[in-house]
Amino acid sequence: MEEKIIKAADVRQEKGLMLNVENLSISFGGLKAVENFHMQIKKHELYGLIGPNGAGKTTVFNLLTGVYKPDTGSILLDGENITGKHTIDINHAGIARTFQNIRLFGNLSVLDNVKAGLHAHYVYGTVSGIFRTPKFYKMERAMNEKAMEILKVFDLDEAASYKASQLPYGRQRKLEIARALATEPKLLLLDEPAAGMNPQETQELMDTIRFVRDSFDMTILLIEHDMKLVSGICEELTVLNFGQVLCSGATKEVLNNPEVIKAYLGD
Repeated sequence: MEEKIIKAADVRQEKGLMLNVENLSISFGGLKAVENFHMQIKKHELYGLIGPNGAGKTTVFNLLTGVYKPDTGSILLDGENITGKHTIDINHAGIARTFQNIRLFGNLSVLDNVKAGLHAHYVYGTVSGIFRTPKFYKMERAMNEKAMEILKVFDLDEAASYKASQLPYGRQRKLEIARALATEPKLLLLDEPAAGMNPQETQELMDTIRFVRDSFDMTILLIEHDMKLVSGICEELTVLNFGQVLCSGATKEVLNNPEVIKAYLGD
């Protein structure tokens, strides 16, 4: 009886997880880039993945999004096994990401950048696209309206006709997040979103990330070196060092862990 109760509790706990990663490993040649990585992120959680340069953080993101195929381990997204799937399938399953170096379509308009993220949800045939049928125009109107709704959330609607490259750096970051949200993800991965920002832009970004989590009922995992941002918004952290998990837990406890401090500052 006791065993059944424990198993039932485990099932309930599993249902509360958005991401469950176990024993994830990958090698490049003879180098173990990530070894036995594990992480559990609850739904609606704001989670941080931190560690010194070269610790393997972006490699983990590339494994989660299908850029790399793991040698071992499993990745469950909201209970669905996405281990080793192609990037586009993982995106359709519900993971979207931004990049450390902004990857917007600079020569396209702000509006078109967001519409690029919507195309998986608004489909019309080749014939409709070529001959501009009523279905094509109906879909285009719907996409424009949805994209403008998303841009308004980020106060970017008035800049919809601008080229993405014309936006200031901080607003480009917001646009990249807006485009990722257009894919309607369950889990949003942010790779060093504060890179290159001044303190005011970083504070605005912190407010934006909190707003996205709460307004879109989003689960967020971010890589970040700015410890003010990390301590200000992340509820839990995992620390990577030399490709292995050094420490996981509540943000305050992790940041005060002597091993974590040593990894960042050295002996």
